[in-house]
Amino acid sequence: MKKTLLTVVAALAILGLSFGVTTASADEQATGVQITRVDYNVKGVDTAANAYQEAVQIKNTGTEDASLSGWSLEDSTGHTYRFPRGYTLKSGAYVYVRTGKNPAPTHGWWSDPAVNLYWNRTSHMYGNAADSVTLLRADDTRADRVAWSDFTIRP
Repeated sequence: MKKTLLTVVAALAILGLSFGVTTASADEQATGVQITRVDYNVKGVDTAANAYQEAVQIKNTGTEDASLSGWSLEDSTGHTYRFPRGYTLKSGAYVYVRTGKNPAPTHGWWSDPAVNLYWNRTSHMYGNAADSVTLLRADDTRADRVAWSDFTIRP
């Protein structure tokens, strides 16, 4: 069954069909810094209390540490998050850029800036039905982009 599903997905990709998600070109992925996950539709009703669950995971798949100083994330309506000055993503590491506020400011993992950065917005930002998020380098060239158009809820 799994092999059949993969064959169908590959055939649809050859035909130029997608499932609502796009990936960056080879040029865009040259730095090794990529969007690897977008949690855009959290369980339940969107509230300020659960906005931190909405997140974009960025991973450095490159062999060298990457400075994200001056880099930004932008959705299709222009909402923009700017990475902190001096922020470096280690080789092989990932970071979540979370829309809301830190739910546990004094508790370990949630407070580790190597793993979680917070936008501190009081409302959700990404469209549940359709939207996109673009990762831009400091010079505003595109490093990666992911788009979706479905009602998938993450587990």
